[in-house]
Amino acid sequence: MTFRFIGIFIFLLVGCTKTERPDIVFDDFEKGRFINWNKQGQSFVNPINVDSTAEPIKNVHGKYVAYSNFEGEGESRAQGKLVSHKFKVNRKYISFLIAGGNHNIRECVNLIINNKIVKVATGENDMVLREVVWDVSALEGREAVIEVVDAMASPFESNALGFIIADNFTFSDKIHQREVVFEDFENGTYSNWQVEGEAFEVPRNRTNVYYPISANGFNGEYFAFSFGRNHDKKQGKLRSKPFKINHDYVTLLVGGGNHPKLTCVNLLVNDSIVCSATGSNDGNLRPHQWDVKGLKGMTGTIEIVDHFSDGWGHIMVDDIIFIDEPKWYMQIWVWAIIFLLGFVGIYIIPRLALKSKSNIKISPEDDEALEKLKSIIRTSEIYLNNECSIQDIITVSESSEEETNRLFSKSEYGSLINYLNSLRVEAFKQQLQDPKNEAYTMISIAEQCGFSSKTSFYRTFKAITNITPSEYKNSLK
Repeated sequence: MTFRFIGIFIFLLVGCTKTERPDIVFDDFEKGRFINWNKQGQSFVNPINVDSTAEPIKNVHGKYVAYSNFEGEGESRAQGKLVSHKFKVNRKYISFLIAGGNHNIRECVNLIINNKIVKVATGENDMVLREVVWDVSALEGREAVIEVVDAMASPFESNALGFIIADNFTFSDKIHQREVVFEDFENGTYSNWQVEGEAFEVPRNRTNVYYPISANGFNGEYFAFSFGRNHDKKQGKLRSKPFKINHDYVTLLVGGGNHPKLTCVNLLVNDSIVCSATGSNDGNLRPHQWDVKGLKGMTGTIEIVDHFSDGWGHIMVDDIIFIDEPKWYMQIWVWAIIFLLGFVGIYIIPRLALKSKSNIKISPEDDEALEKLKSIIRTSEIYLNNECSIQDIITVSESSEEETNRLFSKSEYGSLINYLNSLRVEAFKQQLQDPKNEAYTMISIAEQCGFSSKTSFYRTFKAITNITPSEYKNSLK
């Protein structure tokens, strides 16, 4: 009976995981250079550090993004293109983040196959990076390139922003859903909104508003607030730019007056109110959630309304966020896989490991050669270079590529890259505990230890230690 159960378990496990292939981060620009791209024109010089932009970019994925800036002279000063190196489509989905101009010819990201555009995406005329997921399952095996296009001649097409922002191009067999912050008012202005009336002057915080009851429940520094210097008397409205509804839910924080249709936040589709929320006649911003799954693909706008001038005649809003939820059957599979993996970890793997160790033997000669090779790598500290390659290892160790890979395949690490990453993790732990590094962020320390990006650092650290870097840092206190 036991063997039958194990057989069924292995069948289910293989059935669940046999199509699982690791994600490929084609480019997240965290190296600060366009390594995988050819530059055309003058718009793209190098990836831009998000801390250096005049207007903040929302939903950023790291420190650097591809951002078409304005270089050169004449009508072509704002034009250019990034064309990726050729690659073979070998995952079901291509996902990336995009912001900037909304023009499907002049400000866009294109997928090109056989010299033809087969997929296109644009920004929404703002600085909000939104995730785009292309289903390319029908194109697997085909050769492709990606274009990031800025061809907006400044005197023309004034209805679209004259730049494009892109980041985190990833190839995957899974759709990774992200939260998209539509508005959090942290830029301290209503620049993304059409302002009507006098109630909404600027986003408020605790220092620039008169309010007899303290506002609570907002996040960050600023929130939308129609309660100005003249108390509740002024009226007005904020209206967002139109957007396509691509997510399952809209979440938001709302406080202030409880006056339906008068002090409220509304979602409009075809100029009709489909969702609405009010405050509770107090200063607490409370979470609300709108189910918009049935509205996917439609165009919506959000309006924040204050049309009431008596008691509690104001509205407070913060953190308008678009989110998705896992489908119910995906939740079941997730729990089933967690259970199965737990069973494997507790009962199967230890037995297989013992059996494997008893069957696989490394000769004394190979063991000596391996230890010598590991010692050379440790002593040279070549692993601290995030661009370290197998050729660099060969140069330092004077060993062949074939011999190096063979020795590490027999080791407890299974591969050379796993050994290098284990050294980087240990280096990070030591550097994190060094008092002279207290002023540095974990990501800065990780880069000094040989990690090429925030994504690879977090993924590798968790895989080796079974805890996150933050959890490890907290354990040191």
